Amino acid sequence: MTNKRRALVTGASTGLGREIALTLARDGYDVALADREINLLDDVMNEPDLADVTAIPVAIELLSQDSIDQGFDAAVEGLGELDVLVNNAGRPLLKAAIDVTWDEWDAVIDVNLKGAYFLACRLARHCIDAERPGAVVNIASTHGMTGLAGRSVYGISKGGMIQMARMLAIEWAGDGVRINAVAPSTVLTESRRELLKDPEVLARMRARIPAGDFPEPSEIAAAVRYLADPDAGSVTGHTLVVDGGLTAA
Repeated sequence: MTNKRRALVTGASTGLGREIALTLARDGYDVALADREINLLDDVMNEPDLADVTAIPVAIELLSQDSIDQGFDAAVEGLGELDVLVNNAGRPLLKAAIDVTWDEWDAVIDVNLKGAYFLACRLARHCIDAERPGAVVNIASTHGMTGLAGRSVYGISKGGMIQMARMLAIEWAGDGVRINAVAPSTVLTESRRELLKDPEVLARMRARIPAGDFPEPSEIAAAVRYLADPDAGSVTGHTLVVDGGLTAA
């Protein structure tokens, strides 16, 4: 019997997904790193943190059920088993609610919520069939807990991920499959820094945070690591907010 843990992390080529995958690898997890195209993972697969574990790249396009199934199966084949799923991949949308098109709604909801839901169900089925415990961690957002103009569809999708954790936690509790969410406020990953390159906008957003600054990617990864670990065995249906007090103010 091995104590080795194995995790699948979506959106792992950059940003939070990359940090989460590398953090789990440093903790000794074997990891399947997923993104919509496998070539997007070329750079991260060369990270030294992956050298001492089994790490495989996997293509998962969350808009396609076939791709979800094939990617999940590839992760299981490459790692032998899966214990943990981190639903990190997401699609943003900054647009006035009345201007959002039908197709834009579908593109955000189908990736952020629908794809994450069906991938979580694959992990649960995998663990239940094998009579093994499992853990899902959804990367939600404080936008799923508060209101903010111009981010309606994104916030609705992230609020759905939070409610998904509650609903599925109850359904799977008796089977030993836990599901939780992490809700960060804005994290200054490379892509987010590009979106917030206006110093006045950046300063205004920072001023909203009681702690005075944005959370670091490492803090989000640490929250995921805790929720994924068997030591959090009684924690399910919970949303761990990492926001410097933003939603408490």
